Amino acid sequence: MNIHLRPIALGLITAFGQASVASAQQTLDTLVVTANRSAQLLEHATGETVVIGAKEIEARQTDRLTDILNTTAGVFVSTGKGPLQTAPGFALRGIPSDRRALVLLDGVAMTDGYAGSVLLGGIPTDSIRQTEILFGPMSSLYGGNAMGGVVNFVTRMPTRTEFGFNVGYGDAFESGKAAADVQKAYIHAGTRLDNGLAIRFTGNWGQTNGYRSEWVTGSRPANSNGAIPTSSEMGAGTFLLGQKGDNTWKEHGASLKLEQRVDTDFTWRAGWLLQDYHYGYGAPQSFVRSNATGTPVYSVSFAGGDSDYSRQIFHAGFDSKLGIGRLNVLASHTDVTANSFIIATTGTAFGGPGRISDSPSESTTLDTYWNASLGAHDLTVGYAYRQDSADTKDYTLSNWGNPESKTALYSSASGKMYLNGAYLQDNWLLAPNLTLQGGLRYDHWLNANGQSSDPSGIYSHAERTASAWSPKLGASWRVTDAFTLRTSAGKAFHAPTVYDLYRSSTLTTYNISANPALEPETVKSWELGGDWRAWHGGEIRATYFYNEIDNLIYLGPRKPGPGGKDVRLRINAGKARTDGITFSVTHHFDADNRVFANFTYTHSEMLENNASPSSVGKRLTGLPEKQASIGFERRHGNWLLSSSGRYASKQYSDDANADAAVGVYKAYDAYFVVDSKLSYRFNKELTASLAVSNLLDREYFSYYAAPGRAWFASLTYKY
Repeated sequence: MNIHLRPIALGLITAFGQASVASAQQTLDTLVVTANRSAQLLEHATGETVVIGAKEIEARQTDRLTDILNTTAGVFVSTGKGPLQTAPGFALRGIPSDRRALVLLDGVAMTDGYAGSVLLGGIPTDSIRQTEILFGPMSSLYGGNAMGGVVNFVTRMPTRTEFGFNVGYGDAFESGKAAADVQKAYIHAGTRLDNGLAIRFTGNWGQTNGYRSEWVTGSRPANSNGAIPTSSEMGAGTFLLGQKGDNTWKEHGASLKLEQRVDTDFTWRAGWLLQDYHYGYGAPQSFVRSNATGTPVYSVSFAGGDSDYSRQIFHAGFDSKLGIGRLNVLASHTDVTANSFIIATTGTAFGGPGRISDSPSESTTLDTYWNASLGAHDLTVGYAYRQDSADTKDYTLSNWGNPESKTALYSSASGKMYLNGAYLQDNWLLAPNLTLQGGLRYDHWLNANGQSSDPSGIYSHAERTASAWSPKLGASWRVTDAFTLRTSAGKAFHAPTVYDLYRSSTLTTYNISANPALEPETVKSWELGGDWRAWHGGEIRATYFYNEIDNLIYLGPRKPGPGGKDVRLRINAGKARTDGITFSVTHHFDADNRVFANFTYTHSEMLENNASPSSVGKRLTGLPEKQASIGFERRHGNWLLSSSGRYASKQYSDDANADAAVGVYKAYDAYFVVDSKLSYRFNKELTASLAVSNLLDREYFSYYAAPGRAWFASLTYKY
């Protein structure tokens, strides 16, 4: 969370060299910002926005990019396996799932072209200069993945010749409770030449032996002992049989970014990013012993398959004076060459039949817009295009422990998605203290070439098409120099992906069935809020938000399927509603020291769902009802001390909220976690730090056994 708030588009401008960045410590009345992709005074912004600056990022230990967001009011970041979590698992202000938020890196969409997921593994937080969050439906400017809002991670660019590195090592305080033997290294180098060309390269590497995050539960095997009675997440009696092996992780990545301001009328930029990571499992541990031999008893449930992911993103763009305004163009191409995982179907924990699934995909995007100031009006006109293609294949393995032991194609799913959008937005300075904003976007969605196969046959799926109008209206009224009221209302949509439409999945306890008849989701939202600088150095912010979601893409109830295994069909739930408040208080003692606290309350409810009547009246999955954060940052001389605490109430993964058990595997428990960091700067080049996560060593489950107390020490050099 940051006291200094501004819209996402400022991050795009600064990332692409269009304007210099205002200091994160500027006051609200002097900050120049934009929600129209052009400069605008902050008090004229109509939607709630947050920017998290470099000093805040430096003050905290951030293992994942989403850790940068986890103390922000209105943002929920799921703990999962902590630094081992591949998907971000976050929700923006009552809109569940990261798939319904648009996540950008320097303005480039990080959305996966296969499942619409946001995969951020392998990207180092050291590269991030600031992170910006624009809440609320943003389809009017950004299209169909922006139902809940937009998050933009902005990377650094050099102003002079620079070189630096960061190396670190960490471990759990108690063996087996958190990631063990954590090793990380990061290097960066860059320069800015006399002709204005800026170049920056980064490289990163990391690995950990992990910890036993996944447990094995089920019926006690016959003629055995040692199984521990426990409960399932549904409250039914079961047994803890043991744990899978340590969840290991390895990553490496690289990036190259170029930017040149040729003259005042033209700037170009280009970049490349590599994400590459692998996770696997060590030897499992069984608590069960055979009565006859006393040897450990393992079932195939103890098996832990490997997984690999590799993605390259290329992007290029420019901004140029065109007539009375400026033309901006950004194009990108994403190539996921590996997105594979192995599952064991039968056999043993150490080998036997299984399957390997690989889901390579490609995405191509183009976003171009023209912006001009016309008296009291600030006008933006744009066009956007996106194409996604994916081709998933599952092969049987004679030995799941050997990915090269493929025997035959088991199933497949492929298809393409096309999105074309045109948008218009105007910021009208009706009076010096009153701004009105209006925006409208039209999107046309097409899914084509849908094909799938499984043991029951080969299927071709008809083309699917739909269109959506996404309007947005807003107003900002600066009542006094210290108090601003803002309100906005809008509509947004999210189209089903290739994964949603055509891909069926096999899980441990049930199967998920694809649904080629899915319709796009839509949301109607409005908010009312205010920003009050109640005293020198302090700010109070409060917002009421309301979301009404139609055709929510959801997993239906479990029903008996072939082979005695339950099946859950992807469905369009009829209607759901979320509403709530965010409230935050921040006090800056000076530019380097602050304290903060915030609270988020989210009421969520399924209103209509003919496919799953038991879910009506229940809370939506993946959303805690209450969240809170509190913390401080204290700089004194060469020392920096920071600490923050995060609370989240219980969440549900079952649409009928039947997973009410707590403190057991697969439950989503309430938790309060404290993280702290201490740094010492020896000189302007060299800094050492020690961070402790989960300082109070809270034990809880976020489906997996959440990480316990751990430490991480690092050394940073910057020239």
